[in-house]
Amino acid sequence: MKESDRKFEKLLKEAVCSYHKEEMDALPSEEELQDIQLSDDFYRKMDGLVKKQKRRWQYRFVRYGAVAASFLLFTFGTVGAAAYALMGAENFKAFFKKHAKEYHVADSAVMDLEQLTDMAVTTAGTVYEDDNIRLDLKGLIKSGNRFSMIVEGTLKQQDQIVTAGGPQEEHAYSFLNTDVNAEQDLMASGTYYYQEDDKSLASNQFVYVTNYSAEAGFDSDQYEFTFEDFGYYQEDGTEDEAESTDDEVSAYSASEDSGILENPVSICSGTWKFTVDMDQAKDISYKKVCDQTVSDGEDDVKINRIVLSPMGCSIYMTLPQSQKDSGKYFDNVHIRLKNGSLLSEEYYEMGIADCELSGDDEAADAVKVSRELNFDFRVPIDISQVKAIEIFGESIEVEACK
Repeated sequence: MKESDRKFEKLLKEAVCSYHKEEMDALPSEEELQDIQLSDDFYRKMDGLVKKQKRRWQYRFVRYGAVAASFLLFTFGTVGAAAYALMGAENFKAFFKKHAKEYHVADSAVMDLEQLTDMAVTTAGTVYEDDNIRLDLKGLIKSGNRFSMIVEGTLKQQDQIVTAGGPQEEHAYSFLNTDVNAEQDLMASGTYYYQEDDKSLASNQFVYVTNYSAEAGFDSDQYEFTFEDFGYYQEDGTEDEAESTDDEVSAYSASEDSGILENPVSICSGTWKFTVDMDQAKDISYKKVCDQTVSDGEDDVKINRIVLSPMGCSIYMTLPQSQKDSGKYFDNVHIRLKNGSLLSEEYYEMGIADCELSGDDEAADAVKVSRELNFDFRVPIDISQVKAIEIFGESIEVEACK
């Protein structure tokens, strides 16, 4: 061991011992640290110390909201990447365990959390920090044509999320703009969690869980994420009142959304960017090019492609633009398991979006629309248990396509 490493080991040991006011003869093992709970202040101080070691030592703390435990990970050299991936996977496991209880699927044989370790990327920890905000990437898992990301935000200049002049409900607050530098059309969804949802969060913290899918997948080595301003939206006509309540609150020009004018109001202004390496150990997904036509009872629908992963299932299809009723798909598209049953609705949420138009614009009946139907799984499932996708009574086998 080099002298610099020996000094750092001694410093790290003293820091942990001092924090818990007890003597330790040797550096604690992971097992000995499983019940140790470290504060955010300690975490930030140690993060700074580690960065000064020129990556000779790599570590991270994994905080479990559900079980209120912390793990201290020590790694050398290239082993560090695996530790970061493990941290992200464990955070997602804790997140999905909580979801499984909420949706009453915790004891299901279809759910598989262990595969998340293979799906986690190696970027984790604090990815952006300035005087106003800190963003911690708690984990990112990717497989097939989609990825999910957990970002924890801390508003450093505020005691709580809710402001005096704004909505008094935490869930009214969010990022006012988010973006990914992907060169393809994306389908996205996101959910925010606050202290009322997770007691381990401070009153000025939030967690943003976002899901993205793209027909072409995410094959680039890196992606840049942009988050711009954190705040809320208010009805048009109350902008002056909002500006006068707090000097730190800035109101932007009104924007039109579905015919309703709303003013975005920022309580923490800025543009925050970070890059994520999208490397992963394994792509756990089934992909199938179908080129199969089914009938919805009125029109022919061409099924182009199906991508099935532990996080969801995307069905890409082409149909006449004149077909306006999307609701029929929610009742007539199912996932059939090998045991003969259908995947129950507790496991997923469904969404549908029009991707692009093609054909003769002068003849409405000739115009086709590309449509993406998405199953977003609430917990990761074992896709080896899936037999087929059923669309309007037609069964499309997926188990043989990997």
